[in-house]
Amino acid sequence: MLVIVFSTMGFVLGFIILKNGTDLFQGLNIVIFALIIIGGIIAFFNANKKEQQEKDGLPTDDELSTRMKYKTGYYAYMASMYMWLIIFVAKGMFPNVETMLGGGILISCLIWAISKYIVKLKFDE
Repeated sequence: MLVIVFSTMGFVLGFIILKNGTDLFQGLNIVIFALIIIGGIIAFFNANKKEQQEKDGLPTDDELSTRMKYKTGYYAYMASMYMWLIIFVAKGMFPNVETMLGGGILISCLIWAISKYIVKLKFDE
């Protein structure tokens, strides 16, 4: 499975490079590709961990994990609303709308990851 995932990611990346040329790896594009690849790797390992827990007969979701998901979502939502307010107030700092929206979405994802980490620390899990 791991070989299939990485070969597919490599094929897609190769196709994008072939289509766009060498201008692809300049500036913000490098950061975006790195975040996509890191996110894919993390999602793969989390799915693998959950599958292993199912094979071992352990429950994959319980009451505590559900509470943690709700609390993480609440914190991320509230912080993201303030972040979007700041982005719209400072919209003159962005060169175009795509950069503003893309940056906002990436920052929202980062806020969610930080919220999840903080909630896990609070619950000592």
